[in-house]
Amino acid sequence: MNVIRILHTSDWHLGSQICGKKRYVEHENFLSWLLSLIEDEKPDILIVAGDIFDSGTPPNRSLELYYQFLGRIARSCCRHVIITAGNHDSPSLISAPRELCSHLNITVIGTIPHDPKEIVMTLYNRDDLPGCIVCPVPYLRDRDIRTARAGESAGEKTACLLDGIRSCYNEIGRCAESLREQFGDIPIIATGHLFAAGGTTREDDGSRDLYLGTLACVGEDVFPSCIDYLALGHLHLPQKVSGKDTRRYSGAPLPMGFGEAGAKKAVLLIDINPGSLISIREVPVPVFQPLVRFKGTFDEIISEINRLMWEGSSVYAEILLEDNFVIPDAQEKISDITAGTPVEVLRVKNTRAIGVLSGPDSYESLDQISPEEVFKRRMDLAKISDDEREELLEMFREVRTDLYEEDKNAG
Repeated sequence: MNVIRILHTSDWHLGSQICGKKRYVEHENFLSWLLSLIEDEKPDILIVAGDIFDSGTPPNRSLELYYQFLGRIARSCCRHVIITAGNHDSPSLISAPRELCSHLNITVIGTIPHDPKEIVMTLYNRDDLPGCIVCPVPYLRDRDIRTARAGESAGEKTACLLDGIRSCYNEIGRCAESLREQFGDIPIIATGHLFAAGGTTREDDGSRDLYLGTLACVGEDVFPSCIDYLALGHLHLPQKVSGKDTRRYSGAPLPMGFGEAGAKKAVLLIDINPGSLISIREVPVPVFQPLVRFKGTFDEIISEINRLMWEGSSVYAEILLEDNFVIPDAQEKISDITAGTPVEVLRVKNTRAIGVLSGPDSYESLDQISPEEVFKRRMDLAKISDDEREELLEMFREVRTDLYEEDKNAG
């Protein structure tokens, strides 16, 4: 009986920045490491469960990294590659090379088809026998799974959305079980990109709630019991869904914000027999660029920075000053001290002074919000209708694409 080995990863967010700092080198190092892991562990299937890019209009350099990776993995020992779009991805961009990729045993799914059964597929093992059934489900957009009704409340919209997600997975599950009856007891593997109820996030970890805040968190009961392994994306910490070994988030391979400084990052290796899980291993992802967060008074912070400089540590740092008064030139003083050293301070906040001046939890730094989110909030303030929002958002993305044209050669 053949064992199927799966490598599960997600949420690469190619093109993401941290406090305006580009991360191309980190992403390049991660993709090179991932290819080396594939050569060492020899998985049959690689699953990338959404959010390949950080935005629907990724910089040219990020596109180049992605396509270079596809070219290299097509020449690797991995027999099948499954890539699905996440909520940050452009479905049309992800789907564009679909026909070409299919000749390289790479399946890309940008959006759910009108008939969800079309994405249920059989993959063959190294003996050219049916090895498993895969159901690659991308991020399910509202318009893909339900029809909006005039005058519906937010609660009604959420309930209908959850019903649409449940119906989609149930239909796919029925199709997969029917297909399995033809081939015998082979594993069923499905993907998803959503927020499962009970999922864990961290402050400033880059995760953004889907749909209507957390109201549309999807319960574990949405997923059919016939699924032997569910590979999820969207949440950035590796974790189980409802404590079940076979429903997993791999998490993002890089820390997405200073709230994740020091957090464990991993990809998952799953060995599975027909109808039975053998093992799941979390493979730690190396730290390609350390992030640190300091808290303390100005004098304590300076002492910690001096220690890091003496050690020669190369880090990106966020500083949370806890002085009870504003230090107007704190950023400049710190920059002068760290100039020319491997310690790079990307953000300085005086948290206590902000609390006194503005009230608790009222501070939000612009560098913590994506340009697209800023644009959406501006449309909210202007009370733009839903129909106009989509058109304006597409125009905004086109403008961002033009601005990024020269980004390929940026550092």
